[in-house]
Amino acid sequence: MSTTSRIDDVAPGDVVTLDRGAGEQAFKVVHKGESETGYLVTFEGDDGATFQTEIAAGAPVQRSLESKWESTQSPTPHRA
Repeated sequence: MSTTSRIDDVAPGDVVTLDRGAGEQAFKVVHKGESETGYLVTFEGDDGATFQTEIAAGAPVQRSLESKWESTQSPTPHRA
């Protein structure tokens, strides 16, 4: 399940959808730091490659809310 959220509400571990020119793809947020105009966000793709992009404060993004809770790092066990 994904929902539209503001970049301000996104945290490391969240999965967001971005279009980097090859259509929309899901990327995991690795780090988010403040910049002069918003946030400098480090993302990781399925292939493990990371990249940074600056996103204006308040910008809408598609966020997958279950990403943190389905993680193997979750403190609570999940059953399939």
